[in-house]
Amino acid sequence: MSLLTLSRVTKGYVAEGPPAVENLSFALERGQILALLGPSGCGKTTTLRLIAGFETPDAGQVIMAGRVMAEGGGGSAPVPPEERSVGVVFQDYALFPHLSIEDNVAFGLRRLPRRERQRRVHEILDLVGLAEFRGRFAHELSGGQQQRVAVARALAPAPTLLLLDEPFSNLDADLRAQMRDEVEKILRSTGTTAIFVTHDQEEAFTIADLVGVLDQGRLEQIGPPETIYHHPATQFVAEFVGAADFLPGLVTSQGIVTEIGVFGNPEAREPGEKVTVMIRPDDVTFAPRQDGEAVILRRYFRGSEILYCLGLPSGRRVHSSQPSSAAFRTGARVRPEAHLLHVVTFPAE
Repeated sequence: MSLLTLSRVTKGYVAEGPPAVENLSFALERGQILALLGPSGCGKTTTLRLIAGFETPDAGQVIMAGRVMAEGGGGSAPVPPEERSVGVVFQDYALFPHLSIEDNVAFGLRRLPRRERQRRVHEILDLVGLAEFRGRFAHELSGGQQQRVAVARALAPAPTLLLLDEPFSNLDADLRAQMRDEVEKILRSTGTTAIFVTHDQEEAFTIADLVGVLDQGRLEQIGPPETIYHHPATQFVAEFVGAADFLPGLVTSQGIVTEIGVFGNPEAREPGEKVTVMIRPDDVTFAPRQDGEAVILRRYFRGSEILYCLGLPSGRRVHSSQPSSAAFRTGARVRPEAHLLHVVTFPAE
């Protein structure tokens, strides 16, 4: 039995407008970490609010451990948030400024006997590496430390499910990477089932067992990070989870013919079919040639690599990722080649 199941869940806020989430279905097993990935306004936070019980679905069911937490269409009364065994880490941490770190973490444990409450707080603060700061207040901590306090407070009651709403968005780049690793370590060590929302592909791929990509309230695809990246189900997913170019192709008996090469046909499309082929920058290489059919239009230095934008004779563009030692000037003519480990096509528009 799945720990969490959303079955055809729909939620709207404006009567005449499109729903915030529509016909949303997925299941999550115990101990798994799911990342909900998508642009602003795609329904990520609404999904968390529906699971936590802060919102009630217009249609569909939210089920935890076989128990219906909420259902739309005039079903049974929803289970209130405090009875769902769900912890929430908010984007702004929402720590109580007038309480010490110890008291912040103890806030959700008020029903426990005093000695047991203190034991649990000390245990959780040790887990997140903040035992020595238990007497301090939130404003006396760094952003990363406040983040760990927020996680500790959410974990203290031992929730069945932990929800994190863009938990690293307020941190600078270096601290984000550090906190990402620390939070994942905490979740794995405690076996906590978790869902976090983000618009950062690297964040989602680094932490999650499963990635769900949302667009305009609909779940475009859900699966392991490798599947989402190498085998995107839709063109939107292909574009959102990594840099991608798209070239028209024609299916023939020899393969799929494109402007920069002929590729295999693993999806067994019918000869004569017109398709759109996904090309990733790491699929494309090139060599300088005076008679080359492509020209370098732009180059983007990124430290360990250089991203080149190549203009093709048709006017279309593809990008190529090369080591930073391979420096070529803008305007140089080149001969591009593509070596696709994963041939992904979509029906031609």
